[in-house]
Amino acid sequence: MRSWLWLLAGTALLPFTLLQTTIPLASWVAPVLLLRFTRTTRARWALPALTVAIAASTAISFRGAMPVGQVAIMAVGAGVLGVVAYAVDGLLGRWLSGLPRTLVFPMADVAVAYLFSTGDMGTMGHPAGTQVGNLPLLQSVSVTGLWGLAFLLAWTASVGNELWERGFDLRAAGRSAVVWLCALTAVHLLGGARLAFDPPAGSTVRLAALAPNRAADEAAVAAGIRPGPRSAAERAELRRRYFAPTLDDMFARTVTAARSGAKIVVWAEAAAYDFVEEGAAVVERARAVARQEAVYLQIGVVYLLSGERSPNVEIRAIMIDPGGTVVWNYLKTSTPVGDGNVPGPGVVPTTDTPYGRLATVICFDANFMPLVRQAGQAGADILLLPSSDWEQVTDALAQQAVLRGVENGMSVIRSTRRGTSLAVDHQGRTIGYEASWFTGDPRTTDHTMTVTVPVQGRSTPYGQWVGEGVAWLCLAGLSSMGAVAAVRSLRRRAARGTAGAAAGGRPKLTPGVLERHPRQFGASHQKER
Repeated sequence: MRSWLWLLAGTALLPFTLLQTTIPLASWVAPVLLLRFTRTTRARWALPALTVAIAASTAISFRGAMPVGQVAIMAVGAGVLGVVAYAVDGLLGRWLSGLPRTLVFPMADVAVAYLFSTGDMGTMGHPAGTQVGNLPLLQSVSVTGLWGLAFLLAWTASVGNELWERGFDLRAAGRSAVVWLCALTAVHLLGGARLAFDPPAGSTVRLAALAPNRAADEAAVAAGIRPGPRSAAERAELRRRYFAPTLDDMFARTVTAARSGAKIVVWAEAAAYDFVEEGAAVVERARAVARQEAVYLQIGVVYLLSGERSPNVEIRAIMIDPGGTVVWNYLKTSTPVGDGNVPGPGVVPTTDTPYGRLATVICFDANFMPLVRQAGQAGADILLLPSSDWEQVTDALAQQAVLRGVENGMSVIRSTRRGTSLAVDHQGRTIGYEASWFTGDPRTTDHTMTVTVPVQGRSTPYGQWVGEGVAWLCLAGLSSMGAVAAVRSLRRRAARGTAGAAAGGRPKLTPGVLERHPRQFGASHQKER
C-alpha cells in the first residue's frame, strides 16, 4: 500500500516539471518517487496507473494552453510515451545489477525523449528546461546538449532507488552511488570553472527588441481578420484600420531605439500583418528606415494568403542591413498547432556584421535542437529569436531558448509578442527581461527591451561535433543492455530446463513458481501437502 503513496506524491510533483509554474527541484524528486512505485508494484498495476498519472499531470500542465481536445490528445500521448522508460527499467533491470542496472532507466528516458523530439513538438516542455537557473549545471549542455542534463536527472532517480532498496547504506550501494556522485560533482565543478574563468568579454553592442503595441494588436485580433480571398478595396480598408497603426508605431519606435544608440533592432514574431499581395511595401519601408538610421533591422511580418484552408499564412523574419540590403528573408520552419503557416526549408541564415555573426530562427523553431545547431556550426555569436507566445507557454519556450543558446555558445535575444521577452549571454546569464505584456497598461506601455550584448560567442563541443551523439549513445547502450538481458534470460531458462529434466521433468516447486503458475501447479501441490 505504501508504494501507492509514492505514486501520489510523484504525480503531485509532475505538473511542476513541464510547462507552467515549474519548480526546479521537482524535476529531480518526481522521477525518484515514480520509479520507486514501479519497482515495488506489479507491472500489471503499476504501468497503467502511471500512464494515467502522467496523462493527468500533462493535462494539468497544459491547461488553457490550447483547446481541450488537443490537450486531451497530447495528454494521452504523453502518458503512453512517458511510461516506456519505467517499463524498460522493469523489463531489463531484473537481469542486471549494480552500476549497469542504474543506467537502464536514464538511457531509456533519454532515448524516448530524443525520439519524441523528432516529432512536431521538439523538446518543448522537457524537464531539463527547469534547470536553466542553475548556471554551473547548465554549462554541461554546451558539451552534451540537453541530453546530458536529461540523463543526469533520470540517473539520479535510478541511483536514488538503488540506495533506497539498500536502506540508504552507501557501502551496500557501492560503486553506483560513488560513480553518480563523482559525475554530478564534476559537472558542477567544471561548470562553475567555465563561469569563473571564461566569462563574456570584449566588445558589446546595444540591441533593442520591440513587441507591438498591445492595444493595437488586440484590436486587430478582436476584429477576427483571417486569411482568405478579398477584393483590393477590402484589403485596403483592413490595412488602414488595423495594420497601418501597428506598422506606424513599430517604425516610429525603431527610429527612437536607433537614435538612442541601438545598432540592431529586432521586431517580435507577428509584430506586423499584411496581405501577401501588398507585402513588398512593408519591406521597402523597412529598407528606408534601416538606411536612414544606419541600423541592422529585422522585421517580423505575417503575410495573409488568399487560400481558405491551412496553411494560409507565411511567418517571416526579414533582416535588412544599414545599407538597405535585404540580408535574409527567413520563413518559419516549424508548424505549431494553430499557426497555420507554410513551413520553410529549414535552413538557418547567418550574416557577418561589425557586431558579430548574427543568425535567426522564429519562436517554436527553438524547440528543435538540430535546426538551431546550424547556427552553432556556422559560428554564430548572437541568435535573434522573434517569438509570439501565449501566457501559459511563454516560460517553457524561453527555457528552451536558453538551452539552445548555451548549447551553441550564442547570446539569445527573444523578442516576444504576447509573452516574455528575454536576453541571455552564451553562458545563460540573464541580461534582459521584459514582461510588460501581461503587467503593463496596454494603452501606454512601450513593450521594448533594450540590452547590451557581447558580440563574441564561443565555439562549443555540442555545436561543432557532438550534436545528438549522447542521445545516440543512450540508444546504443540500451540496445546492448537489452542483448545482455536476453542472453541471461535464455541461459537461466536453459538451466531451469536442465534441472527440471534431472528431476524427472518436473520443475522444483518454489514459492516464486507457485505464484507465477498457480493454475498449473496449485492442485497437484495441494495433494502433495
